[in-house]
This record gives sequence, C-alpha cells and structure tokens, in this order.
Amino acid sequence: MGNSKNTTKKIRDLKKSRQEILDAAFWEVFTRGFQGVSVDDIVKKTTLTKGAFYHQFPTKMDLGYALVDEVIKPMTYRRWIDPLQKYENPLEGILLLIKNLIGKAKPQELRYGCPLNNLMQEMAPIDKGFKERLEASLLYWIDGMEQELKRAKKSGYVRDDVNIRQVAHFVVMTHEGFYGMLKALDDPKAFNALYDSLKRYFETLKP
Repeated sequence: MGNSKNTTKKIRDLKKSRQEILDAAFWEVFTRGFQGVSVDDIVKKTTLTKGAFYHQFPTKMDLGYALVDEVIKPMTYRRWIDPLQKYENPLEGILLLIKNLIGKAKPQELRYGCPLNNLMQEMAPIDKGFKERLEASLLYWIDGMEQELKRAKKSGYVRDDVNIRQVAHFVVMTHEGFYGMLKALDDPKAFNALYDSLKRYFETLKP
C-alpha cells in the first residue's frame, strides 16, 4: 500500500514538473522564438533544476515537440473551437470570438502574433519533426472548424452548395492572417478592415 502511494505521488510530481517546464517554455518561446531561448533561460523561469529538465526532456528539441503537442495544439482548440459550441449559429460565434480575442486584445499582446503561426514560420522549414507536429495541429484546428461549420449548414445558416472544408481552411487562414497583419503593421486599427471583410464573406455563405 505504501509503495502504491509513493508511486502515485512520484507520478503526480513528475506531471507537475513537466507542466511547470512547459508553462515557462511557452511564454519564453512565444515572446522570443524557439531559437532565441536556451534551456538555461527556461530553467531559470521554473523552481526546478537543469537535471529535472533533462529528466523530462532529453533535448531542447524534445521540449519543442512537446510544446506543440501538449500546449499549443490543445490551447488553440480551446480558444477557437470549443467556445463555438455554445452558439446556435457558429458563424456568429466565429465573428464574436475574433472581435473579443483579437479586436479587444492589447497592442503588446498582438505584437507577438500567434504561437502556432510563429513556430510554423520559424521551425517548420528547418526541422521535419516540428513541421509534422505543426501541420497536425493546424489540421486539428481545421477539422474542428469544419465540424462547427457543418453544424451551421445543418441548422440552415449556410447554403447547401457551399464547400464546408474550403470554408474551414479559409476561416483558419483568416485567423492567422489577422495576427500576421496586425503584428506586421503594429496598428490595431487595421483590425476593423479585416473584420469587416470576413463579415461580408460570411454574408455570401447565407441561404
């Protein structure tokens, strides 16, 4: 019985340590880029030792892969897909999420861009492992968007002849475009032009 308790505690502690490292790494990588931070930089942001870091992640690249799979992929879904389920019309939900999460974001937040897109730009061209994981995350997002758009079509908010998969690709691309443009222009006012264009596009999908 005692061994079982010790094993459970050890597993719990390892999970806690792993999450602490991932949380610290996410912010460092998000604000400075994956290649711009070192293992030492990340360890300094935790209560752990470098040995504890390497026990969880044998290499920095292993950390990067875990960051995509365990943090960015589920975070993107929680941010952009899960909330849509409470809207009868997902198209309305998409617009409101964009307005609240991007349109009302502080300029200092927008200047960092999108975590997924940042890594796609930085790491996908130079590392196959990153490329595969980032593509899987992007497709996971698109798949989720497609399911919500299918629900919109079934409920009569989208025309029967509309190719839902294409719309899902376009909407996700638009999300990334919002971040990219606002990051590059450093002008939050540009949001209104982008938002109005998406809103008009949604009008063309209606029956």
